[in-house]
Amino acid sequence: MTKIFLGVLQFGKEYVNIIDKETDFLFEKPSKMNKNNITIYDIAREAGASPATVSRVLNNSSHPVKQEMRERILGISRQLGYIPNLQARNLKNQTSSTIGIIIPSIENPFYPSIVRGIEDEIVSRNCHMMLSSCDRDIELTNYSIGNMLAVNIQGIISVYMDEVPEALMKLVDRGGISLNVVSNGVCLPNTYTVLVDKEEECALAVRHLLKLGHRRIAFLIGGLDNSIRQKRLSGFQKALGAAGISCEEKYIYVFGKELQTDSSENAVRGYLLTKAMLERTPEVTAFICLNDIMALGALRALREVGKKVPDDYSMISFDDLYFSDTVFPALTTVGLDKYTWGRKLAQYYFELQEHPSGRRAAVREDEVLVPSRLIVRQSTKSRAEPCIGSQAAWRDSRHT
Repeated sequence: MTKIFLGVLQFGKEYVNIIDKETDFLFEKPSKMNKNNITIYDIAREAGASPATVSRVLNNSSHPVKQEMRERILGISRQLGYIPNLQARNLKNQTSSTIGIIIPSIENPFYPSIVRGIEDEIVSRNCHMMLSSCDRDIELTNYSIGNMLAVNIQGIISVYMDEVPEALMKLVDRGGISLNVVSNGVCLPNTYTVLVDKEEECALAVRHLLKLGHRRIAFLIGGLDNSIRQKRLSGFQKALGAAGISCEEKYIYVFGKELQTDSSENAVRGYLLTKAMLERTPEVTAFICLNDIMALGALRALREVGKKVPDDYSMISFDDLYFSDTVFPALTTVGLDKYTWGRKLAQYYFELQEHPSGRRAAVREDEVLVPSRLIVRQSTKSRAEPCIGSQAAWRDSRHT
């Protein structure tokens, strides 16, 4: 059995760290059991077996081990609370069961359900997840990917990165899988891409309002600093143009262009942009918010001046966040099943890993994930339609 000795004498006591080429584990060979650091030697002593036999069982090796001994070893490892050292296993095998996940912001309530779906699929396949929330900061993204590469991750799933981090191409050069969900249409060489059409998402919202008879429609957007926001604005303009309606610049409210504050909160931005809209273009009959959180701020601004949704203004937003059907009025929104979307994204990653040949470098969202859809609730109505109106009617509608 080949072993690499990494330890030295320390304070008159010899500590020897061993990477065992047969056992796959990095461990400290103790004279007696340390309950906070259980090793295969501890399990071997308790089970009356050799460390090699314990390793074969814990690694699910094809090497034959009697069923009775296998069950005994597994039972003792659970009883002792044994945790394998994955870094040592990766070092020995030059492989990894860890997958890196990169998202724009864990604070944004759009992403946690997606991450949960990804994680559940990864864990179901006995793999592990390493998450980084990079705020679309290219330096932070490179730093995070560098840390992932240091533990020899097998691949990365990224969601809505606008810039290409240099470290990602190092992963590709190593032969790792890079699966990127993008809204800007950019496909990187030797990677896999899922293309999301944010223009069409916004077009769904515009067509819904047009169908209800609205023609003077405003768009409230929290900024134009990423491709999702840019594409939704483009979709707004194109959908109006396709209907023969001129997209007037005065109906587009961009935070940072129209207003300046220190707040980065979407609800505050929605509030301030709505107040600006009410002052400058009160003739609009409907408006679109960039996301559901901005819509909360918009509702507050309307309440302060005695205006109601949808009596005075129809309002539609994006993302279908967890509160969208519980606020009053319940939000009409364009959204998707985020958990399923995340789980399918992870499933697609494993399909690429298991059957890479013949796979297209880029696919549309609706081919492998779940597409966004219009979810009509109470914040929009026809201009000629009587309002549902009462709080009691809203409560009743939630059970239909």
